[in-house]
Amino acid sequence: MAHTAPTVLGEPTHRLARWVLPVVLGVVYGNWVAVNRRHGGPITGPDLACGVWSALAFTAVCVAVVQVTRRLRRELHALHALIRAVFAGVALGFLYSQTGDDVRPVVITSVLVTAAVFLLLFYRFHTRADA
Repeated sequence: MAHTAPTVLGEPTHRLARWVLPVVLGVVYGNWVAVNRRHGGPITGPDLACGVWSALAFTAVCVAVVQVTRRLRRELHALHALIRAVFAGVALGFLYSQTGDDVRPVVITSVLVTAAVFLLLFYRFHTRADA
């Protein structure tokens, strides 16, 4: 007899969260991009436009990453972790690049975050796989 993990919330709630969470994260990300671009100065139209476009792009790519990883076989732990880690690294790199800092620390930070997220997710996926 196969045992399934108990869930607090039902499938309709999970289905809704799969779409609401990327939208909320996209709004937060877009706002953060707009704030980083203005460098403490006044709010301008181009800053807001960049924030809106960043929010839309983040949301679209986040939904795409979720959909792609859901369709992959469960045995591909490294690929699941790599796709999500690259998304996190690129998102952080773009966010950090909006501060106007030199490109070298942006790249170093992005690569380190990508590697850390990959290791964390690979460990999580590998240890929770069906035996």
